[in-house]
Amino acid sequence: MGLDFGKLLADAAKGVSDAAKGVSDAAKGVSDFIVKTGDDITRAVDQNGDGKLDISDIQVALERARAAQEERRRQADLERLKPLFLQDTEQSGFALPKLICVAPMDKAHAESPLCSGSVGFWTVQEQISALTAFQDQMGCFGLTFYPAAEMGVYYVDPCDSRHYILLDEYFAYLKVQRVAELQRIAQALGAKHFRIVFRENFKSNASASVATSEGVKAGMDKVDASVRHTVKNDETSAMRVEAEMTFPGRDPVRPELRYLRNEPNILNLIELRMDPHSPLQHQHFSIEMKNSSGISVSDAVKIDAMLKAMRATSSTTVESQARSESCRELEYVIDF
Repeated sequence: MGLDFGKLLADAAKGVSDAAKGVSDAAKGVSDFIVKTGDDITRAVDQNGDGKLDISDIQVALERARAAQEERRRQADLERLKPLFLQDTEQSGFALPKLICVAPMDKAHAESPLCSGSVGFWTVQEQISALTAFQDQMGCFGLTFYPAAEMGVYYVDPCDSRHYILLDEYFAYLKVQRVAELQRIAQALGAKHFRIVFRENFKSNASASVATSEGVKAGMDKVDASVRHTVKNDETSAMRVEAEMTFPGRDPVRPELRYLRNEPNILNLIELRMDPHSPLQHQHFSIEMKNSSGISVSDAVKIDAMLKAMRATSSTTVESQARSESCRELEYVIDF
């Protein structure tokens, strides 16, 4: 049986009005307001448009409220879990992050129906994002890894966006690649001899200069005397030969560059050697490792913050490795 809520309110208001005959016109205004409000409530709650509030309206309202609650919960879970699906990677504009963690699917994602069929999930901070890719789904990304895609955190190769390097071995790997490229450059340019020396600079003491002012007695008088203490900065270097080879020599061929394609000294070396009118005979210069490492100190700070958010452990920080890289260089001696 339908309940005409608007009529009940109207009748109640009329009863109040009849019982309060002689009351001021203000009371009648209140009665009219109640009737009008009751009609508005009926229209707001009425779900099937019959002008009445009945059990079916309540059921529909409850179902809609339940559905809205479920949707809010679903959106909250998606925001928390941030799953990635294969179809997402096929969308235009999709780009892989520089930082990828290879790991098995964790319990939270394995138990959530929202993550069924996912290939990984995102971890997002203000200035950087990272992808945790599930180990058994690595084939769908079309990437290569050094070493093989085992569990660990990888960072993108600065010269190949489809190649990722284990973060713990990143700087050592790039050093090997740059030394190998210098060897190929020497061979392409027709060198008769070259030598590559790896140099790492150390500062044993921080420089400091401290000035003090003290009161010194001179006879019966007190005189201010300034004293300056200086600690010198001692800098040492560790050196070792990374490569040295001898060739018979030949006409130069312009080499293809990858890791050293933005290194001014290398670009100048190639142009001087390729000049047919005055070919270069000897060159000696240094290449700063930080210029082609792919990770600056500022980037390293962000990476360390992301690793902390991902709860990834490491024996050292990326920042400390990047700072060490800024003290390293390759010394290149080449003869034609």
